[in-house]
Amino acid sequence: MKKYLVLALCLLMVIIGHAQNYTEYFADKTLRIDYIFTGNAARQNVCLDELSVLPSWAGRRHHLAELPLQGNGQIIMKDLESGKTIYTTSFSSLFQEWLETDEAKAVTKGFENTFLLPYPLHPVEIEITLLSPRKEVRTHLTHTVRPDDILIHQKGTAHITPHKYLLKNGGTDKCIDVAILAEGYTPAEMNVFYQNAEIACESLFSHEPFKSMKDRFNIVAVASPSDDTGVSVPRLGEWKHTAFSSHFSTFYSDRYLTTRRVKSIHDALAGIPYEHIIILANTEEYGGGGIYNAYTLTTAHHPMFRPVVVHEFGHSFGGLADEYFYDDDVMT
Repeated sequence: MKKYLVLALCLLMVIIGHAQNYTEYFADKTLRIDYIFTGNAARQNVCLDELSVLPSWAGRRHHLAELPLQGNGQIIMKDLESGKTIYTTSFSSLFQEWLETDEAKAVTKGFENTFLLPYPLHPVEIEITLLSPRKEVRTHLTHTVRPDDILIHQKGTAHITPHKYLLKNGGTDKCIDVAILAEGYTPAEMNVFYQNAEIACESLFSHEPFKSMKDRFNIVAVASPSDDTGVSVPRLGEWKHTAFSSHFSTFYSDRYLTTRRVKSIHDALAGIPYEHIIILANTEEYGGGGIYNAYTLTTAHHPMFRPVVVHEFGHSFGGLADEYFYDDDVMT
């Protein structure tokens, strides 16, 4: 019941709007920000990697200055001139999960992270903060974005990945846009991918609150091609060349399937309206992973595919019991 209420609240924040006028501060475009989270258990840093602009905005247009959920990180955008908060969002990250592992006590690593914000009409100040599991500030970065900066990379106007809509109920301003991507499907296997994406779509809308709010969603299947069939399974010595370089055994947990190549995910989606991401892995191995406001990754050919894809989407969409590393099992 609690999970149902949390998911319903997320949906209502998108669907029901009031207060701040979107067009007062933002254009109908997306500001994509790529960061690198670096460090170890003792010290962390956030580095700005790249700024991009996408042709349209598929995120929420209401409750803009309200934090949707409490993740393990947050982003605050302020109008540079007035200092007014005009947009906030929260997230969790694979980097923050990794910080809780023994490896993080001995090694320094860097993780890609990408976030989508509405494109500002005027210069803004953006602060990104990483929090500990106890909600203490680990580190933060503040930087300025000027919308007329000529070095903001324009993406999504050409070379758009082939895709088709499985469910289309309205424009991006009225619906929640979910993209389902192919991982480990060769070009010759895309018909299989589209079939698997249909199953994922059917599974999602067989559960509440998605079932009752099906008419508030758009679902698009994106045929991101891989050179090899399947995904990497390190414990079996199998390494594949795939669209997003996903692999099992994340943090040495056999069933934990993730990718650190987050920029490649968003590059594959450039030019396609999206807010939430589901990645289907072309394998019979059991496993998956879901990270709040990042992505869901699950295997498409295991008998448990249907319930697992819904379970993992609950993590990425609604932040339900964000996954952290445990010695015995991360599939919470």
